[in-house]
Amino acid sequence: MSSTLLEVTRAAHEDVEQLERLMVKDLQNDPPTAKDKLYQSHRVRNNIDTIISTTEKLIEIYEDKDNARKDEIAALGGQTATGINVFSAFYDRLKEIREYHRKHPAARLVNVNEEDEALLKEEPVIEFSGEYINSKFGSKIEYSAYLDVFSQPHNIPWKLKSTRQFREYMENLLEYLIYFFQRTEPLQDLDRIFSK
Repeated sequence: MSSTLLEVTRAAHEDVEQLERLMVKDLQNDPPTAKDKLYQSHRVRNNIDTIISTTEKLIEIYEDKDNARKDEIAALGGQTATGINVFSAFYDRLKEIREYHRKHPAARLVNVNEEDEALLKEEPVIEFSGEYINSKFGSKIEYSAYLDVFSQPHNIPWKLKSTRQFREYMENLLEYLIYFFQRTEPLQDLDRIFSK
């Protein structure tokens, strides 16, 4: 309703709760195809990322480094520079609420169930590139053949392995494989997998 810090905090908590309910509802469905399962995983991952960023904002609000939250709570209790005036605080707040409703008489009520159903059917955008660059460390081959041999760097001669280009190729390959894994398995904990 208003842009006060406490209202922002309340709205953020509400958003987190809605995302949690949405994830539970989404994960209760068993997707019929692998493509639907991938979409489901990406929707859940996106919700988790949103919850994390919202929670980080909430932590900043609760840390209250600039004392804005403390001042706002004091003002709601009627504490001003001239002393405590509960009635003044109450009527100021009532005036603010009435003004808001006067400016927004037809504020739309959101049906959470309809919105949830739309979000559960959403197909997230998953970036996959179709490009393939054959390396200088082997013969020119088709992509499907490359998939069979890229995991065999031991077949590359040592003199090619000791070059800067090979090191860059391996770094780029690792980066691409990590990125590919994150796109195909968004709910997996990559750090845990690497630690094993």
